Amino acid sequence: MSNYILSEDEEDVLQELMNIAYGSATAVIAEMLEAFASLSIPNIQVIQVAELLKTFEELKSTSYFFSSQAFNGEFNGESAFFINEESANNLAKHLELENKDDLDDAILELTNVLTSSLTTKLAQELETEVGFSLPSISKVPLNEINNVQTFKIYSKVIVIDTELNFQDQKINGKIFILTKDESIQWLKIKLNNILDNLM
Repeated sequence: MSNYILSEDEEDVLQELMNIAYGSATAVIAEMLEAFASLSIPNIQVIQVAELLKTFEELKSTSYFFSSQAFNGEFNGESAFFINEESANNLAKHLELENKDDLDDAILELTNVLTSSLTTKLAQELETEVGFSLPSISKVPLNEINNVQTFKIYSKVIVIDTELNFQDQKINGKIFILTKDESIQWLKIKLNNILDNLM
């Protein structure tokens, strides 16, 4: 993916903050699922939402559970969590769920805990606070993802290219943080303040 919106130094700082936030969120999820979670070091990019959608269109037509949770404050936007059907079914087996409604509830709870833990910790590192709305869930093929309303109202997306992986349970998912231009500008100022303090 091209069209970097943050400078290399700004991305490095954001990556360090995400590492801290992701470690905190992973520990919470591992405790919630009573399972060991591993996490690859996230690769962070800030790109146009349109560019992300173009990437989705190139993938095979696989159905994913897509859940999202809006957050607000000085830094605001929406966290989107993707989990494919195989991982969702493995989650259901791990939790011994019996029907689809229970699975939807489990994915929503996973999204709620994961994205709120991640975003709250990131906000703390940026010395701000965020509030959250209730998460929502839908199931869509990736080739139809550009019809999802969430992707129509945001201009930029922080792509966190990593997998939350519960190896024994074969559960993994990906997170994207969608924002608008003013939040990215706010983020750039905060990241540069951190850079200035390091010098």
